[in-house]
Amino acid sequence: MAWQEPERRFLARRSSNGGAAFVATCRISRMRRIRRRIVSEHPKGEMDVKFKAFVERITWYSLGIVAIDADVSYEQRLRADAVGSGTACTWKGHSLILTAEHVIGDTQPDRLAFLLRVDDALNWEGIDKPAKVVQRVPLPIKTIVRDKKNDLAAIVLRSDLLTNLRMQFCELPKQLKRGRTVRSKGSLILHGFPKDQQYAISERRISNSSIRQLVAQPIILPVTIAGPPSTPLSSHYDPDRDVLVHYEPPRDLNMKPHGFSGAVVWCQRSRQSGRIWTPSPMMFGLQTRAYLTSKLLQIVDALTIRNFLKESF
Repeated sequence: MAWQEPERRFLARRSSNGGAAFVATCRISRMRRIRRRIVSEHPKGEMDVKFKAFVERITWYSLGIVAIDADVSYEQRLRADAVGSGTACTWKGHSLILTAEHVIGDTQPDRLAFLLRVDDALNWEGIDKPAKVVQRVPLPIKTIVRDKKNDLAAIVLRSDLLTNLRMQFCELPKQLKRGRTVRSKGSLILHGFPKDQQYAISERRISNSSIRQLVAQPIILPVTIAGPPSTPLSSHYDPDRDVLVHYEPPRDLNMKPHGFSGAVVWCQRSRQSGRIWTPSPMMFGLQTRAYLTSKLLQIVDALTIRNFLKESF
């Protein structure tokens, strides 16, 4: 199953009460299918329907992570929210948010907030429909487990307090992919909150410094696996642990990869039981690092994620 050039944008606005807000209006550019033989009894638009169903499913798992006032610039005397990406998962009865360790760093649980989905279905019709606004919300955090060596973190939640929240949890290890390859080019999807799609909605001064509150536009981005690097990468890259993918954002966005950190890379399950196709996202890996010159993203593979969770719980 392959997709090419899907694009999803959320338009940020300030809410009526002045807090941080996210608007559920999205714009999807025309999706083109990669030319390949498809033996199917379904109509011609089947691939677009499948893509939409797949995106709807992973959007329930994906969320933004806000480290409140964690981005500090001493030169500009500025303190701002730091926004990264995460995924809601379950593992052996634990409810958790999986992300990159550097997204949260040393931030304490009471200084973390989250950006959840705002509606039962994405607005695939464009920006003319009325937008719904959602506030960033706290979640009941029990503890945080960190693996600095592999740049992984699990924000463990109190399951008994997770009620009336617009989020779903992917089931691990059931939805962890085995292996580091995919059957078709273009079948990997990344969902995250790039920094170039984050905007200040409020700023207040305290003493001689400013505090800035941000909103963000989550983006769906197709990625493809890259070959071995032609030039040496940093010491953070481990070919036995990491997969490299090409970073090719839409040209009109001029978007750097910062902020995708912690986002999961998804693929569709290669084999399904039954005759009826259903979206079955599998966690291929988690984005931890970007190489701007090479236009590559570094993805910690699913096996490393599995080992991290096995050792932690």
